[in-house]
Amino acid sequence: MPLALRHTDLRIQADKVWLDALQSHAPDVRGLIVLIAPYLTRLRESRENYVAAAMRAAGYGTLIVSMLSPYEDARDPDVKYDVALLQRRLEAVLDWLDQQPSWSAMPRGILAVGTTAAACVRVLSRAPERASALACRAPRIDLAGAEPLRRLNVPTMMMIPGAQGDLRAPAEHAYAFIGAPKAWREFNEASAGFIEPGVLEAASAAARDWFIKHLPEAPPVQIEAPIADQ
Repeated sequence: MPLALRHTDLRIQADKVWLDALQSHAPDVRGLIVLIAPYLTRLRESRENYVAAAMRAAGYGTLIVSMLSPYEDARDPDVKYDVALLQRRLEAVLDWLDQQPSWSAMPRGILAVGTTAAACVRVLSRAPERASALACRAPRIDLAGAEPLRRLNVPTMMMIPGAQGDLRAPAEHAYAFIGAPKAWREFNEASAGFIEPGVLEAASAAARDWFIKHLPEAPPVQIEAPIADQ
């Protein structure tokens, strides 16, 4: 029987910026999947919400977060490569989750897109307890640096667009540094946006299966849903 999920638009504070987010929650979810991308517009209509639907169908709650504000994205097209900024934003999102009674003890996975994957590597290499598994689509984990990659101890899956050679080579080099349990999934027909027929569906299924394999069971405790920021 499908979960009766409540979908809530949120704004999560990160320093002086408010990040747009979409939360899908029910008391009996098996865990939480956080989906992050550098910039997303109209979260309910976004491709990440399509991916999140696959996670929700598997029994997970989801939190989709746009890691940059509309102003930042419009002002500077290169801001998505500011890994230090994205790292601080991710830490703020995880801090917010830790303060939410329904989410704080819930098994958690992160699905990161593009340069946000590098931010995840940096955060989880320092604090592996903040997520039980990581999946990265069209990842730029090479931007994380060799030392964070070596320290990473969280099961990590790379979803690589095989038709995008300029992404494949640096990802493959960075992947070799990871000593944690890891998987390399290459989608031969996919470009960086995974817009080709069927590839986003296949990547979503791969991520779902990765989280099912690596996230522990949720504790049998039901408490009230998180309160949205005003």
